[in-house]
Formats: sequence, C-alpha cells, structure tokens
Amino acid sequence: MSLLLLLLLTPLSGAAQQQFVGQWYKVNPDWHFPEPPTNAIPAPSLTGGHFVYHAVFEIRHPGETIVIDFKNASALGYFHHYLADMAGNLLLTAEGGIESTSKNAFFMRHGREFQLPPGQYQLTTELVSPYFIAQPEPYWDTLSHYRQAIKWGNVLTLVSMGVLLSLAVYYGILAFLRKRLTEITYTFFILMNLLYNGTALLVTPDLFNIHWFYFVGGPILLSNCAYVLFAKHLLQITASSHPRLNNLAKLCLLILMLLFVVALFQHNLVIECARYGVGLMMLYALIAALVRAFEGYKIAYFYLVAIVAFFVIGSFAISSKDLDGIYTVYVEHIGLLAVTVEVLLIGLVLGYQFAEVYREKEASLALLKQSLQIAHHDALTGLPNRYALELELQKLSASGSLTMLDMDNLKLYNDTYGHHKGDELLKMFARTLAAKLGSLGILHRIGGDEFAIVCDGDGRLDSLSPLISEAIDTLQKSGFEKAGVSYGSACKSEVVTLSELRILADERMYQHKRRNGS
Repeated sequence: MSLLLLLLLTPLSGAAQQQFVGQWYKVNPDWHFPEPPTNAIPAPSLTGGHFVYHAVFEIRHPGETIVIDFKNASALGYFHHYLADMAGNLLLTAEGGIESTSKNAFFMRHGREFQLPPGQYQLTTELVSPYFIAQPEPYWDTLSHYRQAIKWGNVLTLVSMGVLLSLAVYYGILAFLRKRLTEITYTFFILMNLLYNGTALLVTPDLFNIHWFYFVGGPILLSNCAYVLFAKHLLQITASSHPRLNNLAKLCLLILMLLFVVALFQHNLVIECARYGVGLMMLYALIAALVRAFEGYKIAYFYLVAIVAFFVIGSFAISSKDLDGIYTVYVEHIGLLAVTVEVLLIGLVLGYQFAEVYREKEASLALLKQSLQIAHHDALTGLPNRYALELELQKLSASGSLTMLDMDNLKLYNDTYGHHKGDELLKMFARTLAAKLGSLGILHRIGGDEFAIVCDGDGRLDSLSPLISEAIDTLQKSGFEKAGVSYGSACKSEVVTLSELRILADERMYQHKRRNGS
C-alpha cells in the first residue's frame, strides 16, 4: 500500500528537487548561530525539541534563484535558515513556521527564496517545534521548478478543504434540523479536521494570521471521540442490541479521553496521542462495520467501503515518517486525502440512508392513502361512504343541497336471484348515475340500498330528476326491468342545522316512495 501511494504521489513532486547532504544536531534551548552544534543525531525526534541542521551545497549557475523548503511535513513550529560562505561569513537569513509571524512567499508553503552567485555555501537551519507529524528534511529547488512542483499539492489541499467545508455546512444544517447525534458528531468530526488540516497546511496562518501550533493535533484528539460516537449511532449500536460493541465503544472513548489528558499535560506528545487515537478510532469503526455487515444491516455494507478506504489511506498517513523521493506532497496531504475520501463516501452512505427513509415515507403515505380510501369509500361500489358524506356536508355552502335516494326492489333481486345479482344492480346504478352527474354533484352510498347526492348549489336540483330517470332507464334496459329509485331533495337554505337538512330530505324521499307505491 505504501509503495502504491508513493507511485501515485511521485508525479506530483517532480524530480528536480535536491535533498541536502548534511547532519542533524540536537541543541540546547539557548543555542544561537554561529555556535557550532556538537550533539549529532540521525533525525529530529517526532516529540519535538530544538534542532540544528548543517550542510554544504554548491550553486553552479549564475543568476540562479533557489528555494529552500522542507519535505515530509508542513507542521513546523519555527525555523531559521542561515546561509554563509565557506569562511563562515553570514550572507542571508530567512525564518518562518506556524508559530512565526513572518509572511510566506508561497501560499501554504515554507519555501524561502535565495539568490547567490556560483560557489560553495554553508546552510545552517535552526528548527524549534513542540512535535512533528513526520521527520522534516531541508531540500532545495530552482525557483521556476518549485513554482510548478507545489501546484498539485496545493490543489489537493484546496479541493479537499473545499469539500470538507461544504459538507460541514451541509451536515451542520442536517444536525440543526434533525437534532440527531449521527449528524451532530459527524459535523464536529469534519470541523475539527478542517481546523487541524487548515493549520498544519498553513491555510489558517496564511489567511487568518492564527499561529497557535496546538491546532495541529489538538482538534484530532477531539474528533476521534466524535467519530466513535458517529460510527456507533450510524450503525445503530446500543447497549440492548449490541452489548459487546457498545462496551467496546465505551472502552475506546475512555482510552481516547486518557490520551487527551496525557496531551494536555505533555504537550510534546499531542501528535503521538492523536496518532494512536486515529488508529484506535478507525479500528473500532472497522470492527463495528464488519459485525453489522455480517448481520445483514444494509447501511453497514456501504459504510464498510468508506471505512476500509479511510483505514487504508489513514493507516499510511499515521505510520509514515519519511516520503522517500517525494518533496512537495506531505504526510499531512495524505491524511487530508484520507479524511476527504471518507467524507465523500459517507455522503453516499447517508444518501442511501435518506433514500431508505424516503422510500419508507412513500410506503407509509401509500398505506395512509389506501387507509383513507378504505375509510372514506364504499367497498362494493367504490363511491364515497357515509363518513365521507358527513365531511362533505360540513363544508356545504349556504346554497348547497342534499338529495336522499332509496333503490326500489333491491330486496326482490336479492331474494330471487341471490345477493350477487343485487350487488350487480347496486354497482351498475352507482356507476351509471355517477357518470351522468359529472360535476353536478357527488354521489354517496350510505348503506344497503340508500344513496345520497350532495350538490353545491340549489339551482342544480332541476337537473337531478332527469339524470336519475336516465340512470334508471339504463338499468331497466340492461336486464333490471323492475329497478327503480325514490328520492327527495332539501336545500340548506330551508333549514337551520345539518340534522334538519337530512331529516327534510328523508321525508321528501319517503313521500316520493309513497307516491310511487314502492
């Protein structure tokens, strides 16, 4: 995996850079140039300190401007370059670092320009930092090549930071609206990584003039805890459903909090604590995802893809100290890439989760619609039922009317030919009269052989009688020769209450029935 990442990242750096051949020394805090250092060491300790690097190099081309920078890591507290001739005479100096207020000539880079005539020179670099993410190594490059070589690393930083910032806003809005711990913890995780990467890769110092070095590492200690909680809630791990995974999460959180306490009192161990915390966090998330995927939890399948990618790239980032042959892409870039890939893949996981919620909502709405259909409609004829009639009457205007209908001879067809014949008569009557009414009124079946028509306008009553007669005529020509109907209408303007409206329409319907001799 390490070899694959190096092969992918090597084209981003180019091959013109040259690493100095020199020696590192550990010095006392009161060391000052040009005091010669004596305590030689292989490389600066990752737990920080006060170091000096000394090298001799040669400029061969006249008028050539070189840039001196560091490889492997961008998170450096303070550095000071001293350039002298071979006699030890100081010629040029430059300083920088996250804790320095010196302006960077190159955005998100520690590069410093020097123009020297051809000849041999001595470089003495003083480096002071609370800790390091990887082992810093000075190197030099020509100005023209350096400007090109840093572009891809800067693009990676800006694109990834842009992705994280936009998704932090998105998840932040979701957290505000949904009040769920899943979105709240993930928003916090992204924000802490933005703060960490923004400081480590010089975005925060360059743009906002914020130089507090402990933003490198400190936010990661907090984000680790947030991510364990996020994974736990995303995968629906509770004390009752998954006691072992739940207890494992508690143990991880306890260890992460202990690492945070250690970092508070031992500042030089901040990044080491963060490094172990990231490993523990990813390991828990991977175990939880594997268990839930094995159980058949669908979201765990998608989450497993995200956490595996995060685990592979993140493991390389937290274990790498020296990117051999790579100069302008740092270990911080790899860590940022790991988080960005994870965040993008988590977007797919949560997108699937939202799709599942949407499908469940649609199914619930369909079920509700079906329930309402059953509650408001007659099962045999499909017409609105008695309950629907009550609702319709509640919103009837002052000029509306109610017509009650009672089918004649339904019992005859039921007794003579069976209930299936009576049901056929009811369905044909409902279908025929409803079609003829159109928008004139709404036909309801309120039980047995009883129907009702609601018209929103008493002026429409004149049209009802011929339509009802036409419907009965159609029934008689279709084999129901003895079919008939009695009906009576009442206008809302004739009564005070809806109860009186129903009574009046009923009375007139029975008067009609008596006149017909039914």
